[in-house]
Amino acid sequence: MARHTRRPGLTLLEVLLVMAILVLLAAVAYPTLSAMYGDVRVKAAADQVRGSWTEARANAIEDGRAYRFSVEPGTGKYRVAPDDPSFWDGSGGQADENAAPPHIEEGELPKGILFETPSDLPVEGNWSTVAVFNPDGTCEHDIEITLKEDDDSTPVVVRVRGMTGAITVRKKSEGR
Repeated sequence: MARHTRRPGLTLLEVLLVMAILVLLAAVAYPTLSAMYGDVRVKAAADQVRGSWTEARANAIEDGRAYRFSVEPGTGKYRVAPDDPSFWDGSGGQADENAAPPHIEEGELPKGILFETPSDLPVEGNWSTVAVFNPDGTCEHDIEITLKEDDDSTPVVVRVRGMTGAITVRKKSEGR
């Protein structure tokens, strides 16, 4: 007499039920995770800007010449170079071959993160000058820019104090 042993396994109904539960949990968790990830991306972009500002200030002190941080408004593109028109007009700058090569940095914030700058900034070509770091470690004036993502994440403000060159980062409050 043949004995039938039951094979362990799952029925199609059981598999579909588990899949439906997983899809439902993902749909509930997605908005929370998406907002959290957006805040992390904006904070990372603020750290990137703060690092560029710190490097520009350090290079201004080391090279003994002013360095400019400029952005393309409404985008995530930025540029750091000496504050001399020859570095910003497309000619490449650096006429003196004996001088130390300048620090020039072009970067872009993570995709979807944009600069929100004051409208009264000086413009040269496509670039709006946000900050100029002087050789004595100061900045020409106090300035703050806002970094925001195109979703509902919290904007972050990056600020430099003119007199000290100190750079701070904070979340943008509702009233400010």
